[in-house]
Amino acid sequence: ILFITMLIALPLGIGGGIYMAEYAKPGKITDIIRSCIEVLASLPSIVIGMFGLLMFVNLTGWGYTILGGALALTVFNLPVIVRVSEDAIRAVPRDLKEASLALGITKWHTIKTVLLPSAFPSILTGAILAAGRVFGEAAALLFTAGLSTPRLDYANWNPFSAQSPLNIFRPAETLAVHIWSVNTQGLIPDVEEVSNGSAAVLVLSVLVFNLLARWIGSMIHKKVTASK
Repeated sequence: ILFITMLIALPLGIGGGIYMAEYAKPGKITDIIRSCIEVLASLPSIVIGMFGLLMFVNLTGWGYTILGGALALTVFNLPVIVRVSEDAIRAVPRDLKEASLALGITKWHTIKTVLLPSAFPSILTGAILAAGRVFGEAAALLFTAGLSTPRLDYANWNPFSAQSPLNIFRPAETLAVHIWSVNTQGLIPDVEEVSNGSAAVLVLSVLVFNLLARWIGSMIHKKVTASK
């Protein structure tokens, strides 16, 4: 769910940030778009879950699916990534942009080779924060991805099979949803131990993801900016 969400949200979010920072002309329309982004970014996750239930579960006829949960979380995180990307691009020193344009480089090439590499650390921070919201989200996924995972055959790599772990049109229970489910509906005697263990796994997963993302982001930033 995290992978699909970021695969959709990052290109759209960064593209929206570039448009708002470099191409959108000041005026009422731009102000309305920015206000809509602010409103979407502040919506409670339960509202996004109800919207996802209507759009990606009932209207499409998919039922509870990994793809439906990922699309709902994309709606949830997209405004955040747009706003972070816009602020990161605007924070790049204007001298860098003007120097690039003075050399005769086109605006898009300047954005691609000068502004985005310079803004990359801030955009990466925004992406990690958005990913953290995906890790800990439960309310939106209750209505879109479901409360259970079918019995899976991990030797089955056919993405169209109902028992395949690669099938994105099957329901799935995330760790955050599992913790909520165990604490509210668990009938086993060791509910507290299972819940605490699941929470520990979730915290460690977030920590490992953040460290890996920072390390990979640092390598990419050094490569695109030729810095040591």
